[in-house]
Amino acid sequence: MIIIASHGDYAKATLSSCEMIAGKISDVKAVAFHDPMGINDVVTKYQAIKDEKSTPAKDLIILTDISSGTPANAALLFQEKNPGVRVFSGLSLSLLLTLVTGTPVDEAITQNREMIKELGVKTTPSQPVKASLKAKPTSSTNKNDDPIISVRIDSRLIHGQVATMWLREVNASRVMVIDDEIVKSKVQKSVLKSAVPQDIHLSILTTKGAAQRIKANQYQGQRVFIIVRDPRTLLNLTKEGVKLQAINLGNLSMSAGARQIAKSVAVSPQQEAALKDLAQEKIKLYHQMVPNDQKEDVMALLAKGGK
Repeated sequence: MIIIASHGDYAKATLSSCEMIAGKISDVKAVAFHDPMGINDVVTKYQAIKDEKSTPAKDLIILTDISSGTPANAALLFQEKNPGVRVFSGLSLSLLLTLVTGTPVDEAITQNREMIKELGVKTTPSQPVKASLKAKPTSSTNKNDDPIISVRIDSRLIHGQVATMWLREVNASRVMVIDDEIVKSKVQKSVLKSAVPQDIHLSILTTKGAAQRIKANQYQGQRVFIIVRDPRTLLNLTKEGVKLQAINLGNLSMSAGARQIAKSVAVSPQQEAALKDLAQEKIKLYHQMVPNDQKEDVMALLAKGGK
């Protein structure tokens, strides 16, 4: 049994394209991840597919689009509860087609690595391909007094957008995850460690622990990207004496009693109250999902009501 999972409908489209070539496929299921779903919603979908087919863990493969994305992070959490499940990133039509025609997964991956090549006539072989992403400074130090360069609320914590876009955008040298529950979970800490780029340090701390270290100036000269799952964590951080200048409300997944105020943001009454308390502290609150998006004032979004 194979589960393919992706951001958006890429996995579903890949399965559809594969069936155009190979015919109807019964042992592949596609999972689409959309806002404002959370990581636990994806884990639940994986579990439902496994239970529906009564598939033994050793016979289940999960193939996700990218490493560190929410589908992959959810697969790692699912794997911890279902030992024997194998998880891979790099979903493609070529790889899926190789698998459904009976090639063992390790051999299929090797074959597909060999298939990646430039096609056509090379007209300018000496010219390197220029990266489309804007270059960032190579220095990882922060000469400002405040080592905190960005603060983000994101219920998915370190996932594709954070790992591949935001950390590069702000040139972070350290990610600080502040969460009183995650520090107790070996599984979730392992998932976070696997999602962080190799050249960036990771700290996973309680609110009190983070406050103590920040106030003791332990991160001077670094560029610290703080990320939390809930605005109440940041409110508690300020009560511990940490000064915050601005907070990016990036993503809050839908939960019971929450109302959606942006495509990727659904706030519960308790979270809304915390955001308003943070605003009272003269902290700038804005919503920006990815760096190219325009910043939106969070208080204005709250005032508009649900979308």
